[in-house]
Amino acid sequence: MKIHDYIKESSKTLSQEEREERYKYLGKEVIDVNEPGLDSIAEFYGIVHAIWDDWADGRIDTKTALRRLALLKLLSFKGKNKKIQDIDDEDLEEVRKFIDYVRQIIKNKGRKRGEDISEE
Repeated sequence: MKIHDYIKESSKTLSQEEREERYKYLGKEVIDVNEPGLDSIAEFYGIVHAIWDDWADGRIDTKTALRRLALLKLLSFKGKNKKIQDIDDEDLEEVRKFIDYVRQIIKNKGRKRGEDISEE
C-alpha cells in the first residue's frame, strides 16, 4: 500500500454505521467519565452492562461477549492499564468479581441456548 493510499484511507470520514462498529462502548453507549479512556469504576460497570445488553438483545454472540468481558477483566489490572493507578485495589477486585459473575451467567445461558462456547 502506498503512503498516499494509507493516508487517504485512514483520514476518510466514517459513516454512522462504521463509527459505531469502530467504537463499541466508550464512544456512544457508555459515557466517558473523567479523561478519555478506561479510567474509572463507573466505566467498567457501564461497559459490562453494555456487553450484557448487546448479548441479551442478540447483537453479539456468546463467544464475542465472553471475549470482550475477558479483555475488560484484563484491563482491570494496574499492570495492564496505567490509567487506573489511583483506583483502590478493593474496588478493582469488586469489578473483577462482577465481570466473572456476568461471564458465568452468559456462559451458562449460552449453553442452555445450545451455543458452542468453547473458548480458544
